[in-house]
Amino acid sequence: MRSMDENVSVSINRTGEPVGFLWRNSTYRVQTKPIRWFARRDWWLEAATVRRGVGAGVLEVEMWRMVASKAEAPEQKTQFEILHTAPSADGSKAIWRLVKVYD
Repeated sequence: MRSMDENVSVSINRTGEPVGFLWRNSTYRVQTKPIRWFARRDWWLEAATVRRGVGAGVLEVEMWRMVASKAEAPEQKTQFEILHTAPSADGSKAIWRLVKVYD
C-alpha cells in the first residue's frame, strides 16, 4: 500500500458513484462497485480554520474505495481510495484526491 495525496479528475454516474478517473495522464475505469464511507478529517490540524457553530458535518469527508484499471490495460486491476470533498456554500469546487493505492 502506498499513501498518496494527489488531485484526480473523477467521472461519476447519475447516483454520484465514481466510474472512472484521470491520474498522472492515464485514464482509469472502475471495474467493481465502489464502496463509500465517511472518515474524519484531521481536525487537530484544521480546527483553527473551522468556524465555531457550523456543525459536526464539516469534520467528515466522503471516501471511496474501488478496483480500477488503466483503459489500455484492463486486465491489470489495482485498488484505490479516493477522498471527495463536496462543494461548499461559499462557492468552492468539489475536490477529489487520491489517498491510497494498493499494489
